[in-house]
Amino acid sequence: MPTALLTSDDTRTPAGLVAAVREVAALKRRVALDEALTVLAWVEARALPDELATAERSSERVEESWRWGVHAAHLAGPGAPVVAEHEAYEVTAALGLSRQAGCSYVGELIELRYRLPRIWARVVDLSLPLFKARRIAERTVLLPEDGAAYVDAQLAWAADKTTWAQIDRTVAEAVARFAPDLAPDDVADELDVRLGLDRPHGGVVALDGLLDLVDAHDLEDALQAGAAVLRAGGSEEPLGARRARTLGDLARGQAALDLEDAAPGGSASPVGEKRPVVVNLVRGDETAEAFVRPGSPTAVSVEQVRSWCSASTRVTVREVLDLGSTAGSDAYVVPRRLAEQVRWLHPTCVFPECRVPSVSCDLDHLEPYADGGPTAPHNLAPLCRRHHRAKTHTGWRYRRLDDGVFEWTGPMGQIFRVDDRRQRPRPSPDLRV
Repeated sequence: MPTALLTSDDTRTPAGLVAAVREVAALKRRVALDEALTVLAWVEARALPDELATAERSSERVEESWRWGVHAAHLAGPGAPVVAEHEAYEVTAALGLSRQAGCSYVGELIELRYRLPRIWARVVDLSLPLFKARRIAERTVLLPEDGAAYVDAQLAWAADKTTWAQIDRTVAEAVARFAPDLAPDDVADELDVRLGLDRPHGGVVALDGLLDLVDAHDLEDALQAGAAVLRAGGSEEPLGARRARTLGDLARGQAALDLEDAAPGGSASPVGEKRPVVVNLVRGDETAEAFVRPGSPTAVSVEQVRSWCSASTRVTVREVLDLGSTAGSDAYVVPRRLAEQVRWLHPTCVFPECRVPSVSCDLDHLEPYADGGPTAPHNLAPLCRRHHRAKTHTGWRYRRLDDGVFEWTGPMGQIFRVDDRRQRPRPSPDLRV
């Protein structure tokens, strides 16, 4: 007997709710496919002619699955269509994605449609989730055409059941057969440690990396030992927090891990030079905001600042920066203090969906200096080098509205508004200037 999906008063039963979840999931897959097909229709319509798509592809092996030429964007592998760089910016902005994420997405769709046709056919008939197909495309973008065809033939028939490890092994086989020059000459070439300093959250950042096996074992031993020392010293923090603090101690060169000298119940004595912590307190019109560094504003509590102070040799208090100042300069070059003010006000590049920290950006005159535009806070905005070039040399234009919102117009006429005021966090209630 079929399970009832509705009760007598038309309320969904638990079985009905599960059925509704399945319907929504199926709808999401269809919508994702429709979006992908629309993007590919744009690629087909705007693909550059062969004679214009001659920007040389870099021979340097890179980790990202997207590549930019000077005027052409090579978003997928050899043999795939190429689009204009400045037009690709407009599509990624329309998708609501950052430049890097948007280019990866568009490039993976191009890779699937033109270099992995068997896998793409399974996406179109909804027998293979798009996210899994994109994972395969991400791995094949650097392969030559015959290498991509090999992966397509090997994985298409069972791609929906293939594990990530099997995908990686198949791509590795393709590299060995068709592109041995892409194989790393030395395992050390793959080692890396990445810190999410451009994306702080509540005074903490993410850490990720790839370590040598021996180094990883040594680090694990050090973290375990340091966590044990902190526990023996009376710390009641959870294990993860003690391991994180131990890593910070190691970075500062502290000998908090000298277990031979640390008796149970005692505390280890840190040695070595400690790194100063500088906390800037910036007063706006009505609220106080705390920043760890320009371009990465984050609200922190008094307790967190106090913990930083306990791990530092000294605390430096900087002069308060008046974010409401309208003072400018007669020169074209932006003075240091004015540059700091603009970067505090605008934490990232003001191009749509761009998240490059303003400390890494150029400061652009909205109204060109040569046309009488002043070097003043209201006429300056941070633009990363790519988007600065797009604004200067292509059809991208922008202006600042009366409410402080930036209005961009793309080369194909799409309008985007960027309100970066929401990026400046409100401070913790117990934080005062």
